[in-house]
Amino acid sequence: MEAFIDVFGEILQYSIPAILVMIIVKYLNDSQIKKQKLNEGFALKQEIIKTHLPLKLAAYERAILFLERINPESLLMRIGTQNKNAAQLREELVSEIKNEYEHNLVQQLYISHTGWQAVNYAKDEMINIINLSFQEVGKEVKGLELGKIILTKCSGLKELPTSKATFVLKSDILHLFSVDQKMR
Repeated sequence: MEAFIDVFGEILQYSIPAILVMIIVKYLNDSQIKKQKLNEGFALKQEIIKTHLPLKLAAYERAILFLERINPESLLMRIGTQNKNAAQLREELVSEIKNEYEHNLVQQLYISHTGWQAVNYAKDEMINIINLSFQEVGKEVKGLELGKIILTKCSGLKELPTSKATFVLKSDILHLFSVDQKMR
């Protein structure tokens, strides 16, 4: 029995340090793997930012360009009011806004939900201003008169819907860059 205890004691004498070494190696290995995964995750995020950021910026640029193009002054200058009655001008203005919007519809993939809602609101409000102005002047009035009413309505607003939406988009971009800077 004493021989068994001596053999058992000797086994414990060598196995306990070996077990401790294995536990420490496992801990260090797990720690290294965890650190490597974090680094890989960070590198992946950086790569996504590098490829995704230009697409996001381009979408915001296109959305702001859309808002500038549906701004009443810009829209009226592009469409022109010469040789048109109010009904024709109203139809062309609304059609132009809708066409521009449809052309930029895909940009919502890269724009924040709040930003895209602001763009939609601006589009709808501009169409609403055109329609309300048209109702005031009637069909047979010259397009020039409708243009004047539209500009008068817009000048009476505290802020144009397109300006509000542009502000939201610019705020999104600033937020985007502040988040990007924190990740570096």
